[in-house]
Amino acid sequence: MEHIQLLRSLFKDLLAMPYYKNCAAASGAVHNVASHEQAVEIILQQHSFTKWVPGTAKPNSETIWKWLNITYENMGKEAPLLNNNTMPDYSYLAQPCGTHDSPDFIIKTTGNIVIGIECKSADGYSPMYNSGGIKQNLIYLFCSNKSNATTMFCGKDVCSIEQQRLINELIEKQRVLEVEYNEKLKQIDIHQRGISYYTRPMIQQSGGNKYTNYFTHHERGQCEENVYTYLDTIVEKNI
Repeated sequence: MEHIQLLRSLFKDLLAMPYYKNCAAASGAVHNVASHEQAVEIILQQHSFTKWVPGTAKPNSETIWKWLNITYENMGKEAPLLNNNTMPDYSYLAQPCGTHDSPDFIIKTTGNIVIGIECKSADGYSPMYNSGGIKQNLIYLFCSNKSNATTMFCGKDVCSIEQQRLINELIEKQRVLEVEYNEKLKQIDIHQRGISYYTRPMIQQSGGNKYTNYFTHHERGQCEENVYTYLDTIVEKNI
């Protein structure tokens, strides 16, 4: 099908990217590209996706995730729900939920098919994830300075729903402790400086190279292939 071929070709080229920092010039070769996100955007345009500039009609984060979730949830349905989104066909929207929240891009081929892409880069071999967690239905593009290469994976292949639930539970408990201890800090603020504490959740990997190196991990090839299977299924279930 046209949509499958288009998406497979796009992600094949995204997978072939060298290293870029997420917000500064970085590749080992001369690219004249300022960031990882800009490099991805160039490839989107090369594959006939046009930049959508909705202006004052830009959808909010809740709407963006509704579109993404409908596409994802239709994979398990016999009769797909209609995704009444306002994006033009074969377009993309950069930073749809703002500069600090995922995803970095959403792309649409046609109708129900809206896909989220998150860009990650690091000097080493594993990315860092912020308090937003690892989203089951996003496709992650991760490039490493040390390998000067990119790998890709679906969020669902890295972090299980149960693991994310536990992380969310821990964050909530930390927030409760924050309130308690910030009140205690306030009571002993003899210098009247308003000293307080804020927990910034960060998700990382541990356990040694076997677990943390995304480029030598025994599931790397399968995870990359799973992205293509994921795209195939999205198209099949949303057309």
